[in-house]
Amino acid sequence: MSTQAPELPVPQRPVAPILDAAAPRPVGQGSRRRPDDVPAPVHVGGVETALVFLLSWLVFAAIGYRVVITQHVVPGDALDLMSRAFYVWHNDPAKLAAIGFTDPPLQTIGLLPFAIVKPLASSLVALPVASGFWGAAALTMLHRTMARCGLGLPIRVVGVLLIGLNPLWLFYATTGMPDMIYVWALAATAYFLMTWAIEDQARFIAGVGLFLALLAMSRFGFLAMAIVLAAVLAWVLAARNADEDEQRGLLTTLLSPVGAILVVWVMACWIIASNPFGWLLDARPFGGTSRSNGAQHVELAPFLEHLGVLTAGVAITAALGLLGLVARAKNRDNVAAGILVLALTGIALVAGNALVHDDMSLLTLRAMLPVGVIGTVAVIWLARVDGATGRIMGLIALAIAFPAAALAMDRYPYQNLEQAFLRALVQQTDQEGTSSRGGYPVGIRAEQRMAAFVKVMAGRRPDAVLADNSTTGGVILLTGRPEVFLDRVDHGDAAFLRTLQNPWGAVQYLLVTRRQEDSVATTYPGVAQGRRPGLRPVFSYGGYTLVSVARTDPTKTRRTPAAPGGAAAGPGTTGGAAAAGSTGGTTTSTTAPGGSR
Repeated sequence: MSTQAPELPVPQRPVAPILDAAAPRPVGQGSRRRPDDVPAPVHVGGVETALVFLLSWLVFAAIGYRVVITQHVVPGDALDLMSRAFYVWHNDPAKLAAIGFTDPPLQTIGLLPFAIVKPLASSLVALPVASGFWGAAALTMLHRTMARCGLGLPIRVVGVLLIGLNPLWLFYATTGMPDMIYVWALAATAYFLMTWAIEDQARFIAGVGLFLALLAMSRFGFLAMAIVLAAVLAWVLAARNADEDEQRGLLTTLLSPVGAILVVWVMACWIIASNPFGWLLDARPFGGTSRSNGAQHVELAPFLEHLGVLTAGVAITAALGLLGLVARAKNRDNVAAGILVLALTGIALVAGNALVHDDMSLLTLRAMLPVGVIGTVAVIWLARVDGATGRIMGLIALAIAFPAAALAMDRYPYQNLEQAFLRALVQQTDQEGTSSRGGYPVGIRAEQRMAAFVKVMAGRRPDAVLADNSTTGGVILLTGRPEVFLDRVDHGDAAFLRTLQNPWGAVQYLLVTRRQEDSVATTYPGVAQGRRPGLRPVFSYGGYTLVSVARTDPTKTRRTPAAPGGAAAGPGTTGGAAAAGSTGGTTTSTTAPGGSR
């Protein structure tokens, strides 16, 4: 006869309420996991989620195709990062190092799947498809957050429409801008944070930590946000009398992914680029400068005015939500307190970045985009905890954000192509050749004309054109023939710079731009105007010039005494033509397909 040992009661580990409003309990007092204290999260099936994602992606891609392909509103950053993703697959040789080691890598990595098909990438169709995908993914995460916060189907539908059709959201979700990648990661971070706050399950902190790490690699400024979030979490856990094991475990779970991905990134920069911390010196960790305005000295009164206008235009949901969050924080709602701190931190980071660099132009619409997302999350949380009043006020805030964003896109001075995009939506006309707010030119005709000319002149000859891909990536992408170009990606910066210093006989052409950071233009000042012996401009359009390269450097050619009859002979020369920039028998044209200017 077998005997069975009696089951012993398993002692429950005391668990303190983490974020929702509740009185602190002494450590050691056992309790069950608390139930949700306001309406329970609604169940959202996979069909609804899939519909939100697919329909959003379709709408964003369709609008983007019209704006980018037919109306030629193509942001420079979108073109540059897509060209980097294009090099990873189609350069000769193909290299993952084309991603670069100064800008956040995830913004390029997120475009890699959409650059695989060469015709889609070189025709720029991949731009709206890519940003539409990430915009739809971000919108889906906000939709899931609404469901997690107990909002019903009608509220979710209206909320998704108000967010997705906001003109500023549309700009970044349709024009190929990579910002929607970090917006998706930020929305996912908020989703897991809300889920943890509601269900009080520590496993969801792992999701918060994972997406914080992705945020850090998509925009370096989010490293500061991760530190602030960890500090807030530590304070809340201490205030709720959580035991030390739980505090250490949750903080370690939160910060470990961020630390791990930073170590990997520093090691990659050290091994491949021999500059482990060069990315820290980037002056654009919070969204970048306004391309058309340049540096603007900071003066206090205009600075505060622009910061206020920027917050009201891009992050009006945050501005309105802050009022409700302050009230909730007074009621011991620690979620509201946490969101309040994150929103204020985001605003402080944008303002501090401009002050540190003494540059007003860093107060861009783009820089405040994350604060706008945090404001949307604040509105969702207030709709959860304040009942019908919170839902109505939340929808009103999202509705007000629509005209506020449109007004900022039309009037705010420090931007990229937001005004041109808004004009394209309203006028439904081609924006090629126009200018956006601040005098930023709109269109890609210069890149298209130069790409067409290079294809005619260089054909498919490998390494025929030396170009700095950091400034001419758009032209290289539009040719669809990266093997024709000898650039930094091919064999590294050192090999590129050696050829740049001695291009004679190594390449047939140089591609030069007017941009100050173009290494070809800085190495050969005046080359675009024909003021360098042996380098002869053959075609110029917009800010690009194609220059033919002589076989030998005429400045180093030894001269011999004049032959009888007055003909001068010298090694590597054919009379005066060589000194003027002969290409060694290669015939060039001074006109391009479609004309030149």
